[in-house]
Amino acid sequence: MKYTTLLLICFTTQSILAQDASMYQNVTKKFQENFNAQDINAVFNMYTSDLQKSTTKEGVSRFINGCHEQFGNIKNITFTETIERVYSYKVEFDKTILAMDLQLSNDGKISTIQLQEL
Repeated sequence: MKYTTLLLICFTTQSILAQDASMYQNVTKKFQENFNAQDINAVFNMYTSDLQKSTTKEGVSRFINGCHEQFGNIKNITFTETIERVYSYKVEFDKTILAMDLQLSNDGKISTIQLQEL
């Protein structure tokens, strides 16, 4: 009985993690498209309402335009690891490679995003 319960827990956990991974993959793809198009409104709409309040549309505009000017387009986003529901990626731009930490809300909105040097 213990093994059956443990097996059931493993399958349930794996299913939840697969759903999270799929959601993160969709969001990173959409973020890349919107970033490269410099579509400030689309990127802003990907944020949770709390992040929108703290960042503002003007802040997102400065972030996107500044990063795009300094680093170029995003060529590729590669998953590296997950630590406590924060997904980390290696982001290859035209001019450099940066690390990106990303956390999503339960409804697939960006609640945390941070770019930093590797």
